[in-house]
Amino acid sequence: MYRFFRGKNRQKTMKYLLIFFLGIVSVGMVVTLAPLPSGDTSANPSSNVLASMGDFQITTQDLQKQLSTRFAQSPLGNNPQLMAQFAPNVLDSMVLDQIIVQEAEREGLEVSDAELEKAIRSYPGLSQNGQFVGMTQYQAMVEQAMNMTVPQFESQLREGLLTEKLRDVITDAVQVSPAEVHQEFVQRNEKAKIDYVLFNSSDFTKDVQVSPSQLDAYFATNKDKYTQPEERSLRYVLIDADHVRPTVQVSDDEMRNYYTQHLNDYRVPDEVKMSQILFKTGGKTPDEVAKIRQTAQDVLTQIQKGGDFADLAKKNSEDTTSAQKGGDVGWIQHGQTVQQVESVAFSLQPGQTSGLITTDYGIVIIKVFEKQTAHVQSFEASRAGIENTLQKDKVDSAMSQLADQFSTAAKADPQHFNQVAAKLGLQVQTTGLFRPNAPIPDLGISQGLQALAFQLQTNQVGDPLTLPKGIVIVQLADDVAAHTPKLDEVRPQVEQDYRTEQSKVIAEEKAKEFADKVKNGGDFKKLAQSMGLTVKESKDFARQETVDNLISGNELGEAFALQPGQTSGVITAGANKLVLQVASHTPADEAQFAVQRTQIEQQLLDQKRSFAWEVYRQALKQRLLKEGKLKINQEAMKALQASYTNQNS
Repeated sequence: MYRFFRGKNRQKTMKYLLIFFLGIVSVGMVVTLAPLPSGDTSANPSSNVLASMGDFQITTQDLQKQLSTRFAQSPLGNNPQLMAQFAPNVLDSMVLDQIIVQEAEREGLEVSDAELEKAIRSYPGLSQNGQFVGMTQYQAMVEQAMNMTVPQFESQLREGLLTEKLRDVITDAVQVSPAEVHQEFVQRNEKAKIDYVLFNSSDFTKDVQVSPSQLDAYFATNKDKYTQPEERSLRYVLIDADHVRPTVQVSDDEMRNYYTQHLNDYRVPDEVKMSQILFKTGGKTPDEVAKIRQTAQDVLTQIQKGGDFADLAKKNSEDTTSAQKGGDVGWIQHGQTVQQVESVAFSLQPGQTSGLITTDYGIVIIKVFEKQTAHVQSFEASRAGIENTLQKDKVDSAMSQLADQFSTAAKADPQHFNQVAAKLGLQVQTTGLFRPNAPIPDLGISQGLQALAFQLQTNQVGDPLTLPKGIVIVQLADDVAAHTPKLDEVRPQVEQDYRTEQSKVIAEEKAKEFADKVKNGGDFKKLAQSMGLTVKESKDFARQETVDNLISGNELGEAFALQPGQTSGVITAGANKLVLQVASHTPADEAQFAVQRTQIEQQLLDQKRSFAWEVYRQALKQRLLKEGKLKINQEAMKALQASYTNQNS
């Protein structure tokens, strides 16, 4: 089917491909696993086509749609600056997907209709009990849940299968040797025990001396770190239910009219309040069912002799939902339980207990406590609920009308926002300054309000917006542009950061001093004691474990590389420094190798194949760019990014 990899050519081709790819890796990762390179390779920089190769194109609209889809459920999607940053990476992903599909087709790979059908049937939700859900439900699911047509879905699925076929071809020859598996087993299972001195950088913060010139120099070097994002504040009027409720009244006639118009809402069906004791028989043999029936009969006899139904339900019922509640299943209506139980339940009177009821799933004993015959609830019994409903509707309507009235007037005269509010008896409040995607003082977290706040111009009035607290109408009061502050504005933070950074330097100096003295012949523990340092002893630990729940074994490679009695140099452990002396090694238990070998081999194989596949994808992209077949329009990308970053300007 794929001529390039067919027959005798396949093994030879794979051999050269692997040599080529792994050669790239060994030369210091010449192929960088990174977004598309800079440099406009498009013939028409003013076009909205971001990438093209052959017949396929990716436009700015395609990328914007993909960004919206990917971040639809994330608050990040409301941050234009972040969208501008993510755009190149998302475009890179889209380009890689397309060039891989084209390469697979070029090499003669195909996805048959039978393979596509099998994939559709195995897709989550498209089969029930091994049977396809049918075209109607299939189409509805694709259109509603996936927001695409069936042809679009099947095209994407086919491309995914095609990609997997090419991936299998490329990575098929990647293997893991027995030596690699054993080496990984040893690394995972060998253990070390150490004595160590931890130089916690925070312990040296107090020793840092800060002069004005040092702080000036540090701030000048790290100005970008203190850039202040744009901040805004709002004037706002909040119209809540309490404000309009005194103006709302509900008359008796309105309530009666509502009752008449919604009579069906007040129909009460036949209901029975009951409890049950269940003895499950599903999957049991006839002999087992006979024994269960006898047990049920014994329980029924106890009830008939005055036994407490609830106590017996707790002890005997196999219905996990109701057993702990003494068998109570609450009120049931017609159609809410199996017919055998329903017919008995509605035939019993309050206080009566049934005999043994046989169902498909078990044997049931029920007791009826209350019954309610179908009827229409009277107006008087419904009055309170109707009044609450009508009052809420009227309050909501009054709030909306007042909000619209104020919004219209304020937009017509934004310079007199406060006076317009006062005429309508509304109070104007002002938020403090807030940043994008941060809670708005007094108004909380609202993505809609955040988006509106950073779209308004100074003194512009927004449309009414409904929040949990009520309806809010806002006006942009102040807009502080993103800026780099002067040192005096952020001096406390700069000084704290400088102390933190310098404390790390001191920690490293102290650690180096100690390590050098030990290597020059000093006794590890005695020398530490003389320098006022604390020596800690670890338990046996493997690389994937932590030492004292503080330091990862992966950070302590020297503990496994050095021999017992040898001392390390300075080791970085997070923000801290550490010097260790190996106390002992515990080799891997070779008896466990046979137990772990298969799992380790598969994990290593998956890792190597994933890496080889990514190297192949990136190498293919670089080759197509170099050959001029793949074109990337960097100017169009810059324009798209600018369109995002300018949204808040």
